[in-house]
Amino acid sequence: MEKKIGYYLRTSHYLQSIQTQEEKIEPGWKVYKDEGVSGRIDFENRPAGKKLLQDIKDGRISMVKTMRLERMGRNLQDLVTTINLIHSYGIPIQFISEGITTLDENGKQTPTTGLMVNLLSSVSDFFYHQNREKTLNGILVARQDPSKYPGKKKGAVQKLETYLNKPKVKKMRELIKQGNSVRSITRVLNCSSNSVYKLKKVLKTI
Repeated sequence: MEKKIGYYLRTSHYLQSIQTQEEKIEPGWKVYKDEGVSGRIDFENRPAGKKLLQDIKDGRISMVKTMRLERMGRNLQDLVTTINLIHSYGIPIQFISEGITTLDENGKQTPTTGLMVNLLSSVSDFFYHQNREKTLNGILVARQDPSKYPGKKKGAVQKLETYLNKPKVKKMRELIKQGNSVRSITRVLNCSSNSVYKLKKVLKTI
């Protein structure tokens, strides 16, 4: 069986351009593309990510390449778990933009590479939480002014169309359609499991 280089691409939104990542593709590479998939979703739960891991397990891949570390994921724990899983099959990962190849020619991870990977993973996770904190603070400030954030009136019944067109509900619906677990959806969207189950129940009626 001929082993190929597996090239992983990902965008977090369908409208986000993936062209820059596609320009790096070389003849003979096997391409794995996740479009509109959040980096907070576990790698093994993404359609292309799952396929790549299966091909690695089946011995079809000699090396994994990706444009940047963040393309593989933004969840520190899952990122480290995924890297270690791929390494367990003796497969190196090359992050093209960072100029990092995680294993040497003997299949060993050098201390320097290990440090850099963990550092980059931490930075990626840090910026995600920093941006999220800014968003939550913005909501908190807005809530101090009832005219800007009136909230939901007691006893009000929300129209189905209005509910389904809410940005967060639309994203939740998309993740459900992709087959993601309730647990992974709550982590990605920072919502309650009851919200996911509620939407699932609504979707069964339409």
